[in-house]
Amino acid sequence: MSSKESDISEKERELIDKVAKWIVDQGFEGPAVMLLQTIKPLSTIGGHLGLFYLAPFLPFLEEKGYDFLETFEKRENLERLIIRVERLHKEKSKEEEKTKGPSLWSRLKEKLSPSRKSI
Repeated sequence: MSSKESDISEKERELIDKVAKWIVDQGFEGPAVMLLQTIKPLSTIGGHLGLFYLAPFLPFLEEKGYDFLETFEKRENLERLIIRVERLHKEKSKEEEKTKGPSLWSRLKEKLSPSRKSI
């Protein structure tokens, strides 16, 4: 494990993985990555503002709310979430291609590409 990977707690790693799996299961990979890239520079401020505005509701969420805010106010964890979402999306795409076979686009490219037979 690299030094960056060792800086993250097990609780944070589990939360990042859980959120990434939910995003991929819902099919929100593209919009989620775009949104996360957009808000990443403001993550620390957003975490503090979230804590301020959500403070009255956090007791109902128990520790989960605090854990979520503390995890995602760190810019590194947002980057880890983006990377995890992208990896899970690639894995899901590969599995779907295995079960469904090649996509229409792949078959079309194969049909239209010139054959590589030697003349």
